[in-house]
Amino acid sequence: MASENPPGEPVTRGEGADGFPHGSKYPLFVGLGLFLLGLGFAWSPVFLLLAVPVEVYGLWGWTREYTIEEYERGVIPEQKRQLLGLETGLIGMYILIFSEILVFAGFFVAWFYLDATRGPFPLEGFPGLTTALGGLMAGLMLLGSLATRYGRTGIVAGDRGRLVRGYATAVVLGLGFLGALAYEWSQLLAEGLHWTSGAYGASYYALTGLHAAHLLAGLVLFGIVLYRAAGRGHFSAQRNLMVRTTEAYWHFLTAISLAIFVFVYVGT
Repeated sequence: MASENPPGEPVTRGEGADGFPHGSKYPLFVGLGLFLLGLGFAWSPVFLLLAVPVEVYGLWGWTREYTIEEYERGVIPEQKRQLLGLETGLIGMYILIFSEILVFAGFFVAWFYLDATRGPFPLEGFPGLTTALGGLMAGLMLLGSLATRYGRTGIVAGDRGRLVRGYATAVVLGLGFLGALAYEWSQLLAEGLHWTSGAYGASYYALTGLHAAHLLAGLVLFGIVLYRAAGRGHFSAQRNLMVRTTEAYWHFLTAISLAIFVFVYVGT
């Protein structure tokens, strides 16, 4: 159960330099890292050696300031103010999810178009997809959604241990998904389907790879939540914004996984 006086409570509204946005040095490093990444891809890989540590330093420092230090100082950043009955941080996650849905919609449209004009997929001479494995991956994501809901409802009731158990279970299921996808890729590659194998290979690896990259980002969010909850005693029934935004992101990933299963694995 949550302690009687969890870190960050009682809370105060940030003013001036308190709360976010604030006078942080880390956005400068994030921007510099992105600039160096651009130079690395456009000019010389040498810049990538500089870009990666600079970007990681900026992202981690900014995340630590916002999610850990301000929480423990009892500051409610600006994104946690209410707008239309919701914290603006949660609204921001919904906007991000909507924008990512549009990105995935473009990849699905490309799959359907190429399947209709260059297919039908799978093309003759190339392996088909394993429907049972696709169903397993979708099932793992569904179980992960149930686990995140279990954890979120736990912290809303003041039970931090339940949050840790639920989110740790979701991490294990997410890793299981990535393992199953890696196995599927290895089998397809062994049978001759590469990302350079025309429209079929390119569109399949692009769509599933995009989903895997988003899942890795979700696991990073879970890792931060678990570190804060289990390692620093964060979150309570009153303060759990990151728990809810992370849950919303995972449900989005589950929806994409189901769409891939239905339209790519079963449809193919």
